[in-house]
Amino acid sequence: MTDHTSDVAQLTVTIHDGLGDAALRAAWDALAALDPAATLFQRARWLARWDEVLAGPRALRLRTFHDGDRLVGILAETRELQRLPSGPQELLRIAGGDEVTDYLGPVSLPTHRAAVARAYAATLVEERGWDEVVLTGLAEDTGWPASIAVAAREAGLRVSHDDVEDVCPRVDLAGGRDAYLSRLPGRMRQEMTRKARKLARDVGEYEVHTYAPDETATGIEDFLAQVVLPEDEKSTFFRRPEMQQWFRTLAEEYAADGTLRVHRLDVGGLPAAMTVSLVDVALDDPGAGRVDDAPRTWGLYNSSFDPTLAALSPGVVLVWELIGQAADDGFEVFDLLRGDEAYKYRFGAVDRAVRTLTLMRG
Repeated sequence: MTDHTSDVAQLTVTIHDGLGDAALRAAWDALAALDPAATLFQRARWLARWDEVLAGPRALRLRTFHDGDRLVGILAETRELQRLPSGPQELLRIAGGDEVTDYLGPVSLPTHRAAVARAYAATLVEERGWDEVVLTGLAEDTGWPASIAVAAREAGLRVSHDDVEDVCPRVDLAGGRDAYLSRLPGRMRQEMTRKARKLARDVGEYEVHTYAPDETATGIEDFLAQVVLPEDEKSTFFRRPEMQQWFRTLAEEYAADGTLRVHRLDVGGLPAAMTVSLVDVALDDPGAGRVDDAPRTWGLYNSSFDPTLAALSPGVVLVWELIGQAADDGFEVFDLLRGDEAYKYRFGAVDRAVRTLTLMRG
């Protein structure tokens, strides 16, 4: 564990091996509850499971940022060795991996975001060993990409890459179902109604089954069995043993408190489509220190459908039903997470840009 103090930012920065002890992880999650830009992907709980299943040889560590005795920022990162023809290079990355983690980045008090960015850049300048810092998964509207880029240049680092890597289309549910439908263009509402009616007419009446918390593990197995049916790139991804283990691990970690939710669309009594959702239940707990401007968000983590029914869009119908349920339950955002697949925009989704920054020594 190493201490660095930046005169520029007036914050003390400490580097911890691993993800810290129980007390630090508790302080980390308490800090995340006060950061409206933080998601469950940036919490100790998520990253501990990612480390267990998917981190592999990557070495995890934490940077903590303190203003006096107060924890005001934290960043989990990995150190990786990359072998190039010119020789080995050490990369620093934000922990989480963009295969399974949709948003990455630091967590901080909103009042200290710029100071944390400056302290981070200052300690990177002081730190020896790294050749490149690759910061992926930074949601543009959180302010982190701009803050880190400015701080890096001021510290004498070079920003060799700064660009949009992906988008997360999101549906605005503020005001509930009626308000959402009033904002949705009429042609889109009509398209969804037609798809639902055609599915019921051609195959049979449908209903949405919600797996209870104690059924979630079974729901994940049902999802894994269905998602590998098509012969496509996605099914190849889900045939990987470590990815199947990842989804089982999520069920172990997040089923009991309702964070992980599995739904199935049954059509004519047979399973036609499934979804796996992530809901940050900490936002539902008044005692969790939630800030007022953190929107209640339902995240659609993954989905599948019976390929024999592809022409009838059962997956789209299921997502449409879930959006209505989320709106009725008081969620303000339905986040379709990474990827610009065409179906996501049928619900009136608007892109949220996710950026990558690459830093090098000046």
